Amino acid sequence: MRSYWLNQALEQSPARPQPLSGDISADICIVGGGFTGLWTALHIKETDPSADIVIIERDICGGGASGRNGGFCMTWASKAPLLYPLCGGQETVRMVEASEAAVRAIGQFCADNGIDCEFRHDGWLWTASSETQRDAWRGAIDVLDKLGLHPFDELSPDEVARRSGTPVHIGGVYEKGTATLQPAVLARGLARVCAERGVRIFENTAMTELGRASPPYVRTDRGVVKASKIVLALNAWAHELPEFRRAVMPICADGIATAPIPERLEKLGLRDGLAISDSRTMVDYYRRTADGRLVYGKGGGGIPFAGRVGNRFDTESSRPDEVRTAMLRNYPELADVPIVATWRGPATRTATGLPMFGRMKRAPAIVYGHGYIGNGVGPSYNGGRILAALALDRKDEWSECPLVGASGKLLPPEPFRFFGGQMVRAAVRAKDRADDQGRKSNLLTRYLAGLAPSGLIARTGDRN
Repeated sequence: MRSYWLNQALEQSPARPQPLSGDISADICIVGGGFTGLWTALHIKETDPSADIVIIERDICGGGASGRNGGFCMTWASKAPLLYPLCGGQETVRMVEASEAAVRAIGQFCADNGIDCEFRHDGWLWTASSETQRDAWRGAIDVLDKLGLHPFDELSPDEVARRSGTPVHIGGVYEKGTATLQPAVLARGLARVCAERGVRIFENTAMTELGRASPPYVRTDRGVVKASKIVLALNAWAHELPEFRRAVMPICADGIATAPIPERLEKLGLRDGLAISDSRTMVDYYRRTADGRLVYGKGGGGIPFAGRVGNRFDTESSRPDEVRTAMLRNYPELADVPIVATWRGPATRTATGLPMFGRMKRAPAIVYGHGYIGNGVGPSYNGGRILAALALDRKDEWSECPLVGASGKLLPPEPFRFFGGQMVRAAVRAKDRADDQGRKSNLLTRYLAGLAPSGLIARTGDRN
């Protein structure tokens, strides 16, 4: 089942997938045709245009999380409290500034290469929709202030309500570095540019075995790819490999799209591409599309057992009424507006709240990057730079950055993770309901909700 975004993208430019047929060789094989894999290929080509690169993708490029998210192209400003202990002050400044530059670079790349993904650089409104969420951004602002960075503007409650179009938001800050876009059109456009630059892309080609010998190989359902280097750009599907099963936890996020209602959104004050989210653990996030729809998403959906991600997140939303109810809590005026599409998609959680990159132990020719915590559209650009540097054995600020090889806390093993995750998820939902109603949840609920793996910061959750 395709997301609203991908259906729209395929209407504009139908897919013509070319599966692998037989055994081939390449300099570099990238597994995964989403944002991370595609940006990695493009950054490698910028450095070494002669590199022979193959991308294999089990579906079509953009069919996974890259075509199923909310289309928030964000920076890492909100992650400063997580970056600072790992990176130190100077490197945190570089990483935050590089993430801001990445958003601009994505917009410029689209303009230069004719990718009409409705890129709108109108910023992000990070809000509180209950008293317990108020000042959720304080930790990020305090760290950034100490480093001499000031990306957030604190707004009065009246200004937050005006910009968001709803009095439900009682506080918030604005960050100008964020953009919104049509994510599936971006993914399909990146694939086109990759192909134009000589990257061989094989869609409908699933990896069935990862050969960790030297040299490594990727066995698929349609042939074998032998390569000097392999890049794993799997994100949620990294959970299916035993090396990463305790490092990442896939979790589902759900989205809905309304019929076009440009005049009504204009009346509410939603006039541009502003990204808006609150600060609950199961975050609510939404934005207006270029054609006047409201796309509304909610994090905190289901989790898989024992690494079996498969196709379970490639479906219609399993909780459209819950997402619509959340939308109407903010915009009761839209109760009569039809919902024309629902979908779900995978995001990932890590115990540290940061993505991870590195070389596979005992197989250094295999490099990996995943775990964007629902904030991958913008950061995948620099994630691709990290993986390109690793795949080319370069020694630079990207291959040497502290996110490479960082050893983080491990998530619990199965079956404790699955059943414990279900308990934590239920507690988070109960706490969010109590917060919305102005009640204080009980001590056990608050304790269990506090065990949720780190999100953006102050547990603001996913935008996928």
